[in-house]
Amino acid sequence: MVQLAGILDLPTEILVNILEHPSLPTDTLHALVPLCRRLHFIALPILLSRLGFTPNSTSVVLQLQADRRDLLAVFQMALLTPKPQTISCVFPHPSCTSIFPLLPHLKRLETFISCLPSVDSVTLELDTQASGCLAVGDDRALRAWAIHLESLLNCVVRKQCSSLTILHGGQFTRAFELVPFIARRGLIRRLFSALPKLLRAKGNGTQEFRRAPHQGPHRIEMGSCPYSAKLTSLDIRSAIFVVPPGLHWTLTALRNCRIQSLTLGRGVEESIIWSTVLPLIASAGRCLTSLTLLQADFLSEEDILDFVGRLPLLRQLTISSRKQTWTRDAVSGSIPLRALESLRAPPKFIQHFLHHSSPLPKINSICILWPQFYITTSMNVLVTALSTMLRTLDAHGRSPHLAVSINTMMYRSASLAHHASHDLHTFLDRVDSLEITAIPFFFTDITDMAAWIALFRRVRRVELTIAPTDDNLVLARLARAVQATEFLHTIVVNGESADLLNEGATAQ
Repeated sequence: MVQLAGILDLPTEILVNILEHPSLPTDTLHALVPLCRRLHFIALPILLSRLGFTPNSTSVVLQLQADRRDLLAVFQMALLTPKPQTISCVFPHPSCTSIFPLLPHLKRLETFISCLPSVDSVTLELDTQASGCLAVGDDRALRAWAIHLESLLNCVVRKQCSSLTILHGGQFTRAFELVPFIARRGLIRRLFSALPKLLRAKGNGTQEFRRAPHQGPHRIEMGSCPYSAKLTSLDIRSAIFVVPPGLHWTLTALRNCRIQSLTLGRGVEESIIWSTVLPLIASAGRCLTSLTLLQADFLSEEDILDFVGRLPLLRQLTISSRKQTWTRDAVSGSIPLRALESLRAPPKFIQHFLHHSSPLPKINSICILWPQFYITTSMNVLVTALSTMLRTLDAHGRSPHLAVSINTMMYRSASLAHHASHDLHTFLDRVDSLEITAIPFFFTDITDMAAWIALFRRVRRVELTIAPTDDNLVLARLARAVQATEFLHTIVVNGESADLLNEGATAQ
């Protein structure tokens, strides 16, 4: 009997051409990878390339699927495991009826990372929909979640990760509640009210919280983060790690690792929780040198200033807030910030930090995050704020690099029609760089934007961040619309720079 030829009898060059053809379904490639070694080493690189990963890739984004037909499954089939140094993992939206279908995905990622020699940066997006449907649960579900999540994070830390980011997710964030406040009247009540603080000194630091009634009788929390000399950056934009069961892991990570940079983002809405949690974080993170508070509108000014004041080693501070005025008539006290070198904050915070008798002795960079949008007198208000800051800085012999960061609506022509201040250029000429965020961005804005930039006659750098569009076209139009000066020769759009083509008058 004549033996028929099969696909394996084809020369490698022809096999590659067949498998690389765009019409070949990805599912077919997926099925061919585990069949035999020859097909494995031909089909696997083609499949990985389709999924956005090449042999030279040092980073990977893992979009995990509920049915497990994803890039991580392909990695786990590979005889030679890829070794990315930067991993971003987006977990599937969990079932709103049970946490258990999500747990195997945590284990899948842990198994993959455990096979790597090391990893430099890891980002975990625990729920893209930021759902709160699993915010409560019984002891069995809470224990399983805490064990799996702790195991994954500790695996990441042990693999010499230097930067860990945790985004979104509301799983079991209502499993605990704050211990009710006891009115401090009489000696007995004062003793009871001080009990959580005394327990924190000897316990794990989360005694201000208790297990929510009717969910379970046991206090179940994640364990401790292992010691690591490599983990230096922690970015927490998830409620899971600022309340139990994850808060204890966060606090021990700050104590046990050499974390110098901490980012906190909006995850919990209740300010009372933040007023409880921030002192705990400050106590655990006394070695922090860089702090970023994103979307800090959910925090009171008093809590922010108290938190910052507890971190004496800060060299870099960013506070992102759109509040334009203090919520109270005045905020007392001043913070020396003697080690601070770089400050990015709204004007009200910068002015507060400058109230000290010897403000910011090491400061070399200040960026004003301007919070206003549709206010027609915004240019005069900006000049007034600049004048106050600059006079204080000059009085103390400070001359930092000065930047202004604005939103898209700031440069509209309506705002330019009201800049009658005679001191306009006295202070605007001190600005070294501009950061403009234009989302949404309209091509009709280019003329107004160019006119607004022209007011800053000595600016040396202009960076524009816009919504996804034809960056090259925007660059070309801006390069023609914005006038080049003695100081400004290029403009940057979404990280891409272009030389200015319009030679304007030299700044005086």
